Amino acid sequence: MDFNDLSRRRCAWLRDGGPDADVAISSRVRLARNLSEFSFVGRATENDLRGVVDACARAAEKAFSPDEAETLDMSKVSFDDARLLQERLLASREFVEAVDRPRALVLRNDETFSAMINEEDHLRLQAVASGFALNELWKKIDKIDDAFEAELDYAFDEKWGYLTACPSNVGAGIRASAMLHLPALLETNEIEKVLRGLQKMNLAVRGIFGEGSRIVGEFFQISNQATLGVSEEEVVEQLREVIASVINYERQARQTMLEKDRDGAMDRCCRAFALLKSARTISADEAFAHLSSVRLGVSLRLIESAPISIVNELTTAIRSSHLRRLTGTKPDAEIDEEALRAGYVREKLKDYD
Repeated sequence: MDFNDLSRRRCAWLRDGGPDADVAISSRVRLARNLSEFSFVGRATENDLRGVVDACARAAEKAFSPDEAETLDMSKVSFDDARLLQERLLASREFVEAVDRPRALVLRNDETFSAMINEEDHLRLQAVASGFALNELWKKIDKIDDAFEAELDYAFDEKWGYLTACPSNVGAGIRASAMLHLPALLETNEIEKVLRGLQKMNLAVRGIFGEGSRIVGEFFQISNQATLGVSEEEVVEQLREVIASVINYERQARQTMLEKDRDGAMDRCCRAFALLKSARTISADEAFAHLSSVRLGVSLRLIESAPISIVNELTTAIRSSHLRRLTGTKPDAEIDEEALRAGYVREKLKDYD
């Protein structure tokens, strides 16, 4: 794996286009699976965990051709490189920080699929795409799951379904989610009503980096919570219907913004764009917030000079590990990161008026 090359590529979930991409940044479907012959990760011995890695790696070899995907032994991946994977949403923080545990990551070359081996569960399969594409992702990951299951004996109970480390995943073992950009619902004070409705439907709302992350830059990740007593198809379809409604509400709110105060909306978006182009220091959170406003401006055609591709590129590039690598800064070098980030953003935006 060439991590320098990886850092320069746009993440699969931030590539241009995709259905409803003006509001839906990305979609993800994740499956939690365990192997019946080994104790769960929390109780497994080191030999058990190594056995899980070996078994899952062999299954991955059968599921993908050598030029499609590779399996990374995480004990041979530096912490900085692992953080790069985390920033690209290919690995969780828990997985990255479990340095005392045998673990591996299966990664498809186009980054549309990854599998964490020995995270909370033995196997976490994940498929991602830009835009709103839950049905397509489910069909894709279902086939991959079948390929893995042909080689592995999953822990499964006829009554309870797939057995998992966390009780909330028992059953179908599926987490489907969509990452939405909802600035207008926030601006028009409609977001609380939407969030209350989602909670009543037992849906989880998190930040851009998943469980435990804050809401930053007006990005919301909405996912199912219940997996017991329902099929994977039912989970995906129910969530798809809800997400479609939220997307519609956001578009209505954007139209309301323009009708009530077009100049105010333009001022917000253009100020954010100007600040990013001129700031000498900027934190990651502040950069996210201003990129959110620029994204809104591009979507509403209030900012026509900057393509959405540059906004997508900067969404990942401003993160610490990506920023250091893209600027040629060593991981252990003492730097003013906020100044480095501001300089990088200025350089990327200098050709856009």
